[in-house]
Amino acid sequence: MRASLCLLATGFLLALGAHGQALPTDERGRVAFYEVVPADSLRAGLLYAHAKAWLHRRGYVLAAADSLGGRLVATNAFGVYDRGYVTKKLHGKVAYELTVEVKNGRYRQQFTDFVFAYYHEDRTYHTVPTGKTKSLEEPTAAGWQKLWDGHRQATRQAVQGFAAELKTAMLAVPKPLAQQPRKLADW
Repeated sequence: MRASLCLLATGFLLALGAHGQALPTDERGRVAFYEVVPADSLRAGLLYAHAKAWLHRRGYVLAAADSLGGRLVATNAFGVYDRGYVTKKLHGKVAYELTVEVKNGRYRQQFTDFVFAYYHEDRTYHTVPTGKTKSLEEPTAAGWQKLWDGHRQATRQAVQGFAAELKTAMLAVPKPLAQQPRKLADW
C-alpha cells in the first residue's frame, strides 16, 4: 500500500514538473530562445549563405537581409493541435521571428516574438484564422489551461528542433570539388 502511494505521488510530481516548465525569457520578460554557436573554421560569408539557404528551404519570409552586417531576420509559423476523436485538429498557429547574426567563427540565433493565433472551422469545414491572438508569455488560459500548456510545450519542442536543424545546416562543411580525371592525349 505504501509503495503504491509513493509511486502515485512520484508520478503526480513528474506530471506537474513536465507541464510546469517555464519558457525561457529575455530581459524584457518576453519568451526568447537564444544561443551563440561556435563555428571555428567557417567564415562569415559562408555562414550567411548557409543561413539564407536554410531559411529559404524551410519557407521563412525574410523581413531583413544585411549581407555586410551578417544579419538575417525572418518570420514563420507552425501549427499547434487539439486532440480530436480520430485525428488531430488544428487549434492555431504560433508565429515567431528568427534572427541569425553571423561573424567569422560563430553565429547567433534568436527565436523571439511568439504569438498564438486562434483558428476555427468555417461553415465549409476549412480551418481559418479567427483574427484573435494570444501572447505566449501569458501563463494562463481560462477554460483550456491543459491545452495551452500543451501549446507552450509544443513551442519549446518545435524551437529546439528548428535550432538543431539550423545548427546542422550552418556547420555543414562544403565538400571540395571533385577533380575530373585528366584525359591522356592521343599519341
